[in-house]
Amino acid sequence: MDVEDYTQPLESVMHQERMAVYPVPLKLKDRQELFETWCKLNPQALRQIELTALAIDQRGLRVSTKYLIEKQRYEGTCELVGVPFHDGNGLEHVYAINNTDTPLLSRWLLEQHPDLNIELRKSIYDKENNHEA
Repeated sequence: MDVEDYTQPLESVMHQERMAVYPVPLKLKDRQELFETWCKLNPQALRQIELTALAIDQRGLRVSTKYLIEKQRYEGTCELVGVPFHDGNGLEHVYAINNTDTPLLSRWLLEQHPDLNIELRKSIYDKENNHEA
């Protein structure tokens, strides 16, 4: 944020102050926080992902979160909302769910539907493997 630029409109300054600051590349805990925020901003898309997962499970097939993300990206009917954030240098970025987040999505789906036929693999997001602060 440029605090020396007094010509900025108040709304712009307020928007920049509200944006989170995360280092790039994102740390695990930061990616988890951004994923949670993304989920809150995209409830319709998340619901479409969930319903697709349930339909796949109902057919007796194993659910693939990579497939769910790609299907939402290319065939979803909701406009996805990214989560804006700044890096340590003040550059603006926008977080959007991607294939790196498949473990987060898998675990979210299992929280909602514990009997879902979805394979969990060891992940960098698992607490016992997570040594990063």
